[in-house]
Amino acid sequence: MENGKGERMVTLVSSDEKEFEVEERVAKMSNLLKAMIEGGVSMNKPIRIVIVSGDVLGTVLEYCEKHAKAGEGEEQKAMMEEFDQEFMEKTNLDVLYGLMVASNYLEIEGLLELTTQRVADMIKGKKPEEIRELFGIKNDFDPEEYAEISRDFTWAFKSLGLSSNKK
Repeated sequence: MENGKGERMVTLVSSDEKEFEVEERVAKMSNLLKAMIEGGVSMNKPIRIVIVSGDVLGTVLEYCEKHAKAGEGEEQKAMMEEFDQEFMEKTNLDVLYGLMVASNYLEIEGLLELTTQRVADMIKGKKPEEIRELFGIKNDFDPEEYAEISRDFTWAFKSLGLSSNKK
């Protein structure tokens, strides 16, 4: 199937049955899809992306379209860096998690690096309690387990400014 510009099109279907028709070069931003396309998958049938929701797949494709259309040169590189920064700034935590899973599954290296860097930036300099709160992680250590861990890994607790009496 081709678009009006003579470019081959690929139809992707998300886990919630949303269909996306994209140019082949956009789909090939994914190493997984690139291998499938070059390996002879039928372009007449939709490719199912079973672990990615439509909302997340739409966001992934927004990233891929922008990067697939970017040219070479320093000016384009600066524009892409600005786009990536704005792209991450508008991404909430739920979508960020979905993007990480999708970019890992679809093997989109640039997006995976971008999302994991965003998470690293979010937790940098934070104490474990702050990280748990940020990501909604329950502290499942009882006081005895916490004391034992803090004794076994005193060096780590000291470097974070924590003591064994904190929970």
